[in-house]
Amino acid sequence: MKLIVSDTTSLVVLEELGMLSLPCQIFEGVLLPQAVLQELLAGSPTVADQLEQAGCFEVVGLTPSDRLANLLLVLDPGEAEAITLAVERQLPILLDERKGRSVALGLHLVVTGFCGLLTLAVKKKVLPPSHAKTLLDQAVVNGFRLSDKLYTQVSATFVGL
Repeated sequence: MKLIVSDTTSLVVLEELGMLSLPCQIFEGVLLPQAVLQELLAGSPTVADQLEQAGCFEVVGLTPSDRLANLLLVLDPGEAEAITLAVERQLPILLDERKGRSVALGLHLVVTGFCGLLTLAVKKKVLPPSHAKTLLDQAVVNGFRLSDKLYTQVSATFVGL
């Protein structure tokens, strides 16, 4: 995968872990809708500098559309814009929230989340499995929510890679 569109959650988790540049080691570029950038800036005033230093993030403005308007009725602005951009560009999306993932999958998008990103990083030898597991554990300690079943599956994947 060369490009991916990102929603906010995975990037917030990565920033908290000091790993915001991780997607840049996996993808050639990460497209961020304007609403996602605004959500990131609301949570961390230094995130703009970190995104620039990472070197692969591109902020993209969207033209108002019926699709975007409809998505805004059921999703937050970051999710709605990220899904709209991914559909328009036919790109995969980095998205963690259950409702947003369901909508994205219904629109036939390839969806991954924070756990999938860690798995890709291990598969591409960007991270050793033990470091990916440490990051997953720290993300959970920091408040990242995932089911026990998914945690067990992802942890087992790191051991198997």
